[in-house]
Amino acid sequence: MNNNALDEALYSHLAGGTALTHLLGGTAIYYGKPPSAGALPWVIVSFVSGMEDNQTPHRSQRWVYLVKGVASTVHAAGEIASEIDSLLHGVTLTVTGATQFWAARETIVRYQELDDVGHTIGNAGGTYAFRTEDT
Repeated sequence: MNNNALDEALYSHLAGGTALTHLLGGTAIYYGKPPSAGALPWVIVSFVSGMEDNQTPHRSQRWVYLVKGVASTVHAAGEIASEIDSLLHGVTLTVTGATQFWAARETIVRYQELDDVGHTIGNAGGTYAFRTEDT
């Protein structure tokens, strides 16, 4: 399985989270980078790493994604991160071409940065690992 199917499953699952989309004011969920004219807040999903497990005769993989909320404050980003975690930790996603059988947050991310025009923005979320087996 390539990770495009898992990307799509993650987006669909996050976009279906009504509490999350309420905090975002819609489905402001982006892969990698938001549009340059996008208004805060939003969610960024980025593929971090993947590996073949090679522990059974069946082909299985471990995928790691950084999923974070970005908002005008770290506090607001933290509220988004809380909703992300409630949607992803322990979830079973519907993934085309694979069975996803494990999901867990592995690290916590929380920091501030300056945007291109000097405004402070908050980031909060974590890395999530997903295990899949090809079907």
